[in-house]
Amino acid sequence: MAKLTKRTKKFMKNKLDQTLKQRQDAKKKQKYTQNKGKRVKDEPAEENEEEPEVVESQAPAMSVDDFLSGGFREGLEGEDEEEEAEEDDDDLDEVDDIEDAEAHAQDLAQLAEKDPEFYKYLQENDQELLHFGQNEDEEEEEDEENEEEDERLLTMDMLQQWQKSLLRHRSPRALRRLLLAFRSVLSSHDEEVQHAFHVQDSRVFSKLIITTLKYMPMVMEYHVPYKKTADGRFKVQTHTQKWHVLHRPVRSYFMSVIKLLQTLPEADMVYVALNESAKMVPYLHQDRRVARDYVRALLGQWSSGEDRIRLAAFSCLYVTTASALDDDMVDFCLKSTYHTLIRNTRNTKPHTLEHIALMKNTACELFTLHADASYQQAFGFIRQLAISLRNCLKLKTQEQFQTVLQWPYLHCLDFWSLVLAKTCHVDREQGVPSHMRPLIYPLVQVSLGVGRLVPMSRYFPLRLHVIESMLRLIQATHVYVPLAPLIIEVLESAEFQRRGKGATLKPLDLETTFRAPAAYVRTRIYADQLADEFAHVLLEFLATQARHIAFPELVIPITVQLRRALKTSPCVRLNEAVRPLLDKIRMNATWIEQRRSQVEFAPSDQSQVDAFLQNEASDAPLQQALRLARKVREQKRRLLEKTAHVVEDDEA
Repeated sequence: MAKLTKRTKKFMKNKLDQTLKQRQDAKKKQKYTQNKGKRVKDEPAEENEEEPEVVESQAPAMSVDDFLSGGFREGLEGEDEEEEAEEDDDDLDEVDDIEDAEAHAQDLAQLAEKDPEFYKYLQENDQELLHFGQNEDEEEEEDEENEEEDERLLTMDMLQQWQKSLLRHRSPRALRRLLLAFRSVLSSHDEEVQHAFHVQDSRVFSKLIITTLKYMPMVMEYHVPYKKTADGRFKVQTHTQKWHVLHRPVRSYFMSVIKLLQTLPEADMVYVALNESAKMVPYLHQDRRVARDYVRALLGQWSSGEDRIRLAAFSCLYVTTASALDDDMVDFCLKSTYHTLIRNTRNTKPHTLEHIALMKNTACELFTLHADASYQQAFGFIRQLAISLRNCLKLKTQEQFQTVLQWPYLHCLDFWSLVLAKTCHVDREQGVPSHMRPLIYPLVQVSLGVGRLVPMSRYFPLRLHVIESMLRLIQATHVYVPLAPLIIEVLESAEFQRRGKGATLKPLDLETTFRAPAAYVRTRIYADQLADEFAHVLLEFLATQARHIAFPELVIPITVQLRRALKTSPCVRLNEAVRPLLDKIRMNATWIEQRRSQVEFAPSDQSQVDAFLQNEASDAPLQQALRLARKVREQKRRLLEKTAHVVEDDEA
């Protein structure tokens, strides 16, 4: 008898008895049918006559050698071929194909030409696979018990065989084996799940993770290629037989990646998982449930961890949102991102400011992708802010005030000012009206209402945050927002009309403070800080209007109020901050008057008014002063970071 192959041995062990039983049952049924037909034909039975008992004949005996030499495949021809393709426990390709070193070298040479980046990765990280099949003499026969144990224990040799099969043939069977092992090792802690493989070596575990993440996009792109459309979406051929076979492995892959992102503590591995899974996003949108779970896992990494992991997670989130196939998925991505951002702004401290700023800037990019969906979401969330402010003004209860006077609310205002500034600035440069521009007015009204909500001096830092958000909006959109009254009210307040009492307190960290502690009220250190900050934001506001043709008339009431505040205020720091500003205002007004004296158009010609000084190369005096003030301010900020006092929750 010829030498049995490994596949035949496995068939004898796992399916021989079942196949023999099926053949015996089939012969019994055939014999029963023949006997019944013969009886009915020869001796018709009466109505009440009982049917004779049929004697079941035993199938003729057949030796194992006769069975294996031929005939058993006839009983399998009727089985469904697709069932074998979908089983997770299918065998790998023949060992003879795997050990063909010469063909393997040719495949690697072709890979180096077609995909040099992936071949370079193999050279740097997978030398064993490149030399697979060289100087190897594996045993061809193993004991059945050891063979069964090897199927459960994942080894480096098994991984190398799968890798080579994927490189040579892009084998879906090897891919299913790899994904099955990938899923098994990630759920190894779950005792209720039956695991097909287990790993005892950390090297094999790392190798399995990297292999799955690296090879899966390559195999999928080979079998199910996709095209990228002009609107950023991906067109995948989902009506082919290959996709019908591979859509389950894709689902298994993403479910394992989700579990990997949620449980793996190693930063390097998470970074690789994020970068590689981004290549599989074109195949993600066919399963909405998995896509939502994947977005949640990405948001979990985006809101925590190192900066490189945050950026990698956002890169995946950006591609997922941009390529979403329906509006529901786009809305889910935008809503989830916004809610995740707000949840992570409750704890605003110096060590979290940088991360919050990163989250705001990246989340802003998502709202520039889909115009209609972004408008709908922004409209709804800004309306919620307005409703909270209205309830606070009407009911005036402590609970309503707490919903507005908190960090998440302030960060919401700042975030939407950032979104509107980004979208309107881009559209203005392109010369088209922005789809988000109508939302500027309600956001400004809400912001001004929050700034004046509590006129107490303890809440002047909150007003400062609101003004800074509005300044960003003015600079990007060139929309006039009347911020001067909010600033002048602070400079004319009781904090500057009385001589401040001395104190040994440290300067406040105003970036992480929206309500000053009671100990700082009426102190000299607090008044000096407010004078510097509000004089600077007034300079920022006036610099945005410094080239406007109506600037001399615009600053008349501002100049009058500032001079009145200087006459009545005993604060030395306020005099030092405001007097140079008054001089610059006067110089800028004179500079505008000199240039507008040469114009020949009327104030009613709006196009000419808007084009005033557009070709002027030199900066206005206030713009020059602002540039110098920013440099000085940056130097002072670095010094204050070492000595500034951070307000804790119990102090506020």
